[in-house]
Amino acid sequence: MALTLKITGTPQRYLLSLDAPTRKRIHDKLQAVAEDHLNPRLSLPLQGSSKRSVRVGGYRVLFEIDGDMLIVSDIGPRGQIYRKA
Repeated sequence: MALTLKITGTPQRYLLSLDAPTRKRIHDKLQAVAEDHLNPRLSLPLQGSSKRSVRVGGYRVLFEIDGDMLIVSDIGPRGQIYRKA
């Protein structure tokens, strides 16, 4: 069962600020996670949090699964993203 993808306000604005190929790679990866969210090769859990992380090149996408929704809470460069989480 595929999850519904929801990208909240701030990550949506950050995603739109990226170049088109990077946006497409992130969107494709999120679709793959939504299709098979139980696959441990696609995402990793964050310690001490209910969030999960997916790697797309030098970017990380943090998300939570709430029922049948995959909610993206943050997108950013690898070195800075975990400071916000």
